[in-house]
Amino acid sequence: MGRSGAGKTSMRSLIFANYSAHDTRRLGATIDVEHSTVQFMGDMSLNIWDCGGQHKYLDNYMNEQKENIFGNVEVLIYVFDLETANKDSEYTLYDECINNLGKYSRDAKVYTLVHKMDKIPEADLKEAKLDMYRRALAKRSDLFMPEVFGTSIWDNTLFHAWSQIVRRLVPSMSTIERHLERFQKLTEAAEVVLFERATFLVVCSINSDKGAGSNKYMIVSQAIKTYRNRCTAIQSALQSFEIRNRDFSLFIEPFTKSTFILVITTDPEIEPAVTKANIKAAQPHFQDKLLI
Repeated sequence: MGRSGAGKTSMRSLIFANYSAHDTRRLGATIDVEHSTVQFMGDMSLNIWDCGGQHKYLDNYMNEQKENIFGNVEVLIYVFDLETANKDSEYTLYDECINNLGKYSRDAKVYTLVHKMDKIPEADLKEAKLDMYRRALAKRSDLFMPEVFGTSIWDNTLFHAWSQIVRRLVPSMSTIERHLERFQKLTEAAEVVLFERATFLVVCSINSDKGAGSNKYMIVSQAIKTYRNRCTAIQSALQSFEIRNRDFSLFIEPFTKSTFILVITTDPEIEPAVTKANIKAAQPHFQDKLLI
């Protein structure tokens, strides 16, 4: 949800339809509501409603169609356009969405994306802008506690935000994390990351360095998806990816029917063939027992 031109359809197309950032320039305005169903992590279906942001549609959503639009919602993602000239109008629309969500879907989770953050080059100014939105939204969301992300289609921030959102929809996430951590310990890997196969969003990551950040995985996510799209453009397919040097060995392999796995080892005594064999041996366990 958000006003026209905020970038809602662009981000949906980039994440779920394999568009590049440049490709999104071809997209036109969304007419009314565009419905799409995406299979995610096995048998889970994401029913995504992309709501057009023109005034005539917004009035309809908030009045005649409000029960249809805001009923049975699991997640509301509100997109703020950083470039909008009328901040009060943006907040007014957000308030209406939250009020209707409170009436028809009180258990929904709310995420807000402050989009087009690439327009602010300095990192400290970006964080200051996000803090401003966090303070403003905290005062307006009594029933819901929205999580705020700064995003752009031109860097990995969009992948970070959507990874955080969708992984919280996976009902068996704690079980997946527990089994992935056991895999990491048994194989003596330094890092293990699970990517959703279609979107290449980060589902789960385990790092032997507990203090390490996960931002680099979002960079890998975006880079590999871009590489895979280019392979597709020349009628090829991404089978696997491998980097080896004196410091580490990195493997990205198909894992289950709905995931890829990334494994990094830093112990020079662990042969690459052993790591690949461990990945292959673990596949039936994750596929059959975790159903992913």
